[in-house]
Amino acid sequence: MALNKDPKLIDVDPDVIFCLDLNLRLTSCNSAWDHFAVTNGAPELCRPALIGHSLLDHIAEPDRAYYKKVFEDLSAHSRPWGRLYECSSPSHYRQFQMRVLPLMEQGGLMVINSIQIERPHDGISCAAIEERFRNPNGMIVMCPGCRRTRRAFSDQPAWDWVPGFLERVPRDVSHWFCPLCSKQYYP
Repeated sequence: MALNKDPKLIDVDPDVIFCLDLNLRLTSCNSAWDHFAVTNGAPELCRPALIGHSLLDHIAEPDRAYYKKVFEDLSAHSRPWGRLYECSSPSHYRQFQMRVLPLMEQGGLMVINSIQIERPHDGISCAAIEERFRNPNGMIVMCPGCRRTRRAFSDQPAWDWVPGFLERVPRDVSHWFCPLCSKQYYP
């Protein structure tokens, strides 16, 4: 399938927008969806391949259960909702604003993801910083929700984004929810 790679189109429509039916199946998505999929190494997620398929099939846990509950609740009560979230890559920090709007006549939801912040990560290597995150037992603690890593030696619990840990997962990793994800998934 040939993608429309017209940069003017992406500049005009940078928000990733998609619609879901009452069963949370994709009914439509825009060209920014395709651009995001290709840019993030997942061209198989471009249109039209996903139309008619459940969005939840392409979301990992614990996000799958969380979004299933949120989207079903929003559909049932026909109310808008929004949140900020991080969707970073190994090379860039990215923060998005998600807005979910009910589609009143046909039912379902429209989801709009707007980039708020995008900047390259600093160039510190994993080997140079890994020791900052190993606790006295030799473990590195990463959040399964946002993939931030807990600093081992800090007066206050601090969680940092370590892009290199996505490229090469360090040895001896344990998982625990950071305070933000804990609040999100277990309010």
